[in-house]
Amino acid sequence: MLLSKLRLERFRNYKSASLTFGEGLNFLVGNNAQGKTNLLEAIFYLCHLSSPRTNNDNDLILFDSNETRIFGEIQTQYGSHELEVTIPTKGKKTAEVDGMIQNKHADFQGYLICVYFSPDDLKLVKGGPSERRRFMDLEISQVNPYYRHALSQYNKVLLQRNNLLKEGRIDSNLLDVFSEQLVETGTLIIEKRNSMLKRLNLLARLLQRRLTDLKESLLLEYVPSFVIDGDIKTAFANALKESLSEEKYRGYTLVGPHRDDFSMLIDDLDVRAYGSQGQQRTVVLALKLAELEFLKGEAGEYPILLLDDVFSEIDDIRRRKLFEIVRLNKVQTFISTANPKDLEDIVGEQRKVFEIKKGCVGVKQDVTFG
Repeated sequence: MLLSKLRLERFRNYKSASLTFGEGLNFLVGNNAQGKTNLLEAIFYLCHLSSPRTNNDNDLILFDSNETRIFGEIQTQYGSHELEVTIPTKGKKTAEVDGMIQNKHADFQGYLICVYFSPDDLKLVKGGPSERRRFMDLEISQVNPYYRHALSQYNKVLLQRNNLLKEGRIDSNLLDVFSEQLVETGTLIIEKRNSMLKRLNLLARLLQRRLTDLKESLLLEYVPSFVIDGDIKTAFANALKESLSEEKYRGYTLVGPHRDDFSMLIDDLDVRAYGSQGQQRTVVLALKLAELEFLKGEAGEYPILLLDDVFSEIDDIRRRKLFEIVRLNKVQTFISTANPKDLEDIVGEQRKVFEIKKGCVGVKQDVTFG
């Protein structure tokens, strides 16, 4: 999978920009606050129709502009496509594939698949369960439209059920309907997450050992919000019944995939509680590299890899191992850095360097830095 071209109009600090990328390593070099991360954010948006940095799409629009546009040309094993997203300050955004507007945003997602790694991803380890749920949901949603639909339906029903629980007098029949719908969609979500995490566990375990020269063994385990003994659907339905009185008191749903988590253990110790800063960073890196392999297994080809200022988060040894894996698998990779010297010991068959300054992009032909 390749992103061959990217064009931006009035995006963040870019009035306009047009870039043609290489198949291998693409470096975005420039001082801080010049627009390197903004380019990676635009690419991420073409994958997910959302930003990894903000929940407000208006934040993406250049100051004093009415709309922003993101355009990308991609090549996959199934053919080439043109993707375009328009985000107005007022009204709904539109997403197009080959000039055809996609009525459902879910139909747009999945054309371009990516793995995104930034310093903020340490929240995967240090942050709360919502960070890890988001990680699982983004990963599965990229390659499974049924999961995207189930997750959307689950969240709608959950909102309706919570609103009903807040009422003084609850319609029991309506509550039963919402509970049944929650169990139906929630069971699929739990099954897919658990299945994905089992596969990710095998991949991340191997990568963690590789990154630490066989010194550490990583274990990932899904942690549901209720006890599952046998059939998930039956266990979920029973858990809802058992927690109903407490839910009425609190006014929201207490069990379900919206409250699930997964644990990360190194040699049987919780990385969140007992892992060093270096171990936590290595675990996140192992997870991201495992995500590459998982998505490749699901989609049949490697996704693109977005690395935002990761040199500040990993040491030289882990950095070399990272690029060994990337080069071996020929993954198209986009890397931002404020320090050109970071590139001196990185070699590859194909690499392209872009200089970013105040929302302007230049191509640097000479990749030798003094």
